[in-house]
Amino acid sequence: RQDEIANISIQESGKVRLEAISGEVLPTCEKIRYMCSAGEAALAEEERTVPALLFLKKASVRYYPLGVIGTIVPGNFPFHNAVSHIT
Repeated sequence: RQDEIANISIQESGKVRLEAISGEVLPTCEKIRYMCSAGEAALAEEERTVPALLFLKKASVRYYPLGVIGTIVPGNFPFHNAVSHIT
């Protein structure tokens, strides 16, 4: 749907087609592709080290879904900026 996204970007921000495709479509698709391939590993639970005085304790980082969130992005690259905040 490259043409559809590019046309909306052109109408909304006044970009030329090349800038709409190279600044909106390609980076946005690349971020989505990366998150599809590496997202599960990036969100996996991580074990952390603890100070020596807390040797009986364990620490880890777990990611939980936030549910519905809102983001306010500038209008210069609306699709790219929205995906950047989501990923």
